[in-house]
Amino acid sequence: MSKISIIIPIYNVEQYLSQCLDSVINQTYKNLEILLINDGSTDNSGKICDNYAKLDNRIRVFHKKNEGVSSARNLGLEKCTGDFIGFVDPDDFIELNMYELLYNEQQKTNADIIWCNYCKISSTGNIIYLGEINNNTFYDLSLKNNKKIFSKNFYYILNMKTYIWNKLFKRKLFYNIRFPLKKTFEDLFIFMSLILQTNTIQFISKTLYYYRQRDTSLCATFNTSKFSLDFIEASIIFGIDYNYFYNSKKELNLYLFNIYRIALKNILFNKHRNKFQIQEKIIIKESRKLLYSNLPFKYKLDIIRRCLNVNLYYKMKINFSTKKLNF
Repeated sequence: MSKISIIIPIYNVEQYLSQCLDSVINQTYKNLEILLINDGSTDNSGKICDNYAKLDNRIRVFHKKNEGVSSARNLGLEKCTGDFIGFVDPDDFIELNMYELLYNEQQKTNADIIWCNYCKISSTGNIIYLGEINNNTFYDLSLKNNKKIFSKNFYYILNMKTYIWNKLFKRKLFYNIRFPLKKTFEDLFIFMSLILQTNTIQFISKTLYYYRQRDTSLCATFNTSKFSLDFIEASIIFGIDYNYFYNSKKELNLYLFNIYRIALKNILFNKHRNKFQIQEKIIIKESRKLLYSNLPFKYKLDIIRRCLNVNLYYKMKINFSTKKLNF
């Protein structure tokens, strides 16, 4: 029986942590390695981790200074020894048979990623949203038709969901992949890189993961009060990589146009964005020029992506009139 490593990044979640850990240690699949990464919590989360480690010898606790969820997950990836990897957020919880069902499906199909439904709940436990997977489906991405079907389902049915916590991954997929440090929307940054290394994906329709959307969480506040360059950059990176699935130039351009439109909308028109520094004002000015240029969408995306990196910005010379890029 293969070992599954479950990585849980933890920061100031004492209110929800016990429910999360209880749902993990009581899994019907027993061959688990549970890595609790305490990312500099200032409440009792660290003590709760240590207490659970005394109760279950499958738990390994790592205490580190606060550097963000990406740093915590990366430490878990460095320390894990399992054949498969799963992620659970510390304010969420899972069905007691989640990893047994995911593993059993993996053994049937040898899928690189096994993907289940999830339920979004409020901080008080009320259901906000149910996942979209309706049928158990297997995709072999080496087959042209399967790749096309997956891309359409991912775009139109799954609404481009890139969460990593409702999935079981073969460990090999993370061999050269780590979460970006000091970035929000870290799942979005790496998700397509994982897909590009994947040959097979298995979907199961059962709802096995319960995602708690707290009022103070980033996802809850982003649309109403937070402007994020990270979100724009991650979306553009995702969009550029996603063209792997498209054989039709028309389909690809339509998809790239939508990503480009969303990125520019956030850069130019988000009324909640914070006041930019001088470099960021220049980015906005140049982005407006880009909006009216006749460059192909893929070039526009790459320009915006590079512009968002302020350190690279002044190394760039963009000639819109001649449609040439000089770096």
